[in-house]
Amino acid sequence: MTQVEFIKTFNAFPVKDRLVIAKKIQLQMADELFEELDAELPDVDISIAEIQKEIKAFRNAQKKKN
Repeated sequence: MTQVEFIKTFNAFPVKDRLVIAKKIQLQMADELFEELDAELPDVDISIAEIQKEIKAFRNAQKKKN
């Protein structure tokens, strides 16, 4: 099926159904994109202390913005 055929078929559905279909496609594509990006990133060991330090730095930066 070509993209044009898919779009025509998709548009044949009622709006409510198109929203449901679009949400399912969006979730599936987000999962696939995450898997691709995750595969490109190196695995880095990080301690709980480092995680807490990053969280604290983020929160402090947010406080300064507000």
